[in-house]
Amino acid sequence: MEHIKKRLLGHWGSDPGQSFTWVHLNRLVKKYDLNMIYISGPGHGAPATLSNAYLEGTYSEVYPDKSEDEEGLRRFFRQFSFPGGIGSHCTPETPGSIHEGGELGYSLSHAFGAAFDNPDLIVAVMVGDGEAETGPWQRHGTPTSFSIPSVTGRCCPFCT
Repeated sequence: MEHIKKRLLGHWGSDPGQSFTWVHLNRLVKKYDLNMIYISGPGHGAPATLSNAYLEGTYSEVYPDKSEDEEGLRRFFRQFSFPGGIGSHCTPETPGSIHEGGELGYSLSHAFGAAFDNPDLIVAVMVGDGEAETGPWQRHGTPTSFSIPSVTGRCCPFCT
């Protein structure tokens, strides 16, 4: 028990769904050589995104002191929910991030914006429970009417 944190970081409830989605989307990207990005919207869902980025090696590429060995993993774990460390939302410091998670309504807007600007892009966006209660989620079907296959990419929203 000495190695278990006394307090879990954030709303752990979104993390399994995000990890499940990330892993299976990764399989599709590799199998079909897809041009795809993943946008994580749930507030306090950064542990899912960060842990997957660490496990696939991306985090260590950006932050070499968080190497893929026992000491690097220890450093990675110790920065969670600690002053000067990693916050519970995805931030600009998150490798590959184009979106700050946790704000209500932004992930869908960023996802559709990225899709509209990139004709060959598939944007998988995970919407959290808070954002699912906002106007953008209620109207998320509207932007698809502006989607033109030869001009825009595709946006695939998921809700956790």
